[in-house]
Amino acid sequence: MRMEKDQYTINLDVKHFSPEELTVKISGEFIEIHGKHEDRQDNHGFVCREFLRKYRVPAGVDPAKVTSSLSSDSVLTLVAPHKMAEYPERVIPITCDERPAVTAPQKK
Repeated sequence: MRMEKDQYTINLDVKHFSPEELTVKISGEFIEIHGKHEDRQDNHGFVCREFLRKYRVPAGVDPAKVTSSLSSDSVLTLVAPHKMAEYPERVIPITCDERPAVTAPQKK
């Protein structure tokens, strides 16, 4: 996991799973990565693997824009950009007033 200037990134080694055996979803405030494959034969017999990883979506990250990709060397990468500010930064001009901020009470 890395929080970068403009995005949040998760890299996960999933070498024991094919793309069809992986799911990525947003559930509430979590990104969930699930992998499962049924019995496979290897040199020692049969093996079945399953995992579930949950990552809390950090504040300021847009969960609606999460993307995932699987590299040729079986690294699953999820990228979530930071939310853009609702309002762009702007300079607020300062006006000068000839009157004092607090007026003194009038003497009677």
